[in-house]
Amino acid sequence: MRLYFVHGWAFGPECFDALAALLPDWPQVRADLGFFGPARTPAFLPGDVLVGHSAGFGWGLSRRADWAGVVAINAFARFVHGGDGRGCVRPAELRALQKAFARDPAGCVAAFRARHGGGGGGAPPNVEALAAGLEFLARWDIFRSVESAGPFAPTLVLVSEDDDLVPLDASKNLAQSGGELALSATGGHGLPWTAPEFCAATIGNFLRRHGW
Repeated sequence: MRLYFVHGWAFGPECFDALAALLPDWPQVRADLGFFGPARTPAFLPGDVLVGHSAGFGWGLSRRADWAGVVAINAFARFVHGGDGRGCVRPAELRALQKAFARDPAGCVAAFRARHGGGGGGAPPNVEALAAGLEFLARWDIFRSVESAGPFAPTLVLVSEDDDLVPLDASKNLAQSGGELALSATGGHGLPWTAPEFCAATIGNFLRRHGW
C-alpha cells in the first residue's frame, strides 16, 4: 500500500511537502504532471491509495478506476458547470482563464498560485503541459470519464468552507455515493499547504479505520 499524491493545475508535487511529512507511517510516491519541468508519473501498483488535490484527483481517476482507496482534497466531479447544475465555474470563466493564460502564461500561473496561498512559483511554466491541463478541466466529468461513478472503496473527501474556486456543493457531490466527508472551516483551495495538520489527522484516521 502506498499513498499516491497527485497535485492540481498550476502546482507541483512540492505542494504536498507539509502534508506528506505528517504521514510518515505510510509509504508515499508523488506524480509530477510536468507543469514546471519534466513530467514524472510513478507506475501504479495494486494497493495504491490516490491522494488527489483539485484537478489531481480527476487526473488520477482518469488513469485508473481501481484505486484501493481515494482521498479527494478540494476536488470535484466536474469543473465546468453542466446542464444538471454540477460544476465549479461557468464555461465563460474557464475560457477567460484560458485566454489570460495564452496572453501571459507566467503571470497567469503566478496569480493563480498566489490567489490560493501557494506563492508565485519559481521555475518557468511548461506552457504546453499547462494548456493541456486546462483542456482536461474543460472536459473532465467523473460521471462520463469513469466506468462507475462510485462509490469508490473506500473514499474520503476533504472540503474547505471558504474554498473560493470549488463550491461546497461541488465537493459534497463526491461523497454522495457513500464516501466520507471531512469539512474544514478555513483553508481555502489549498488545504494540503494551508491546513496540513487537519488533512493529515483526517487522512491518518481514515487509513487506520480501513486497516492500512
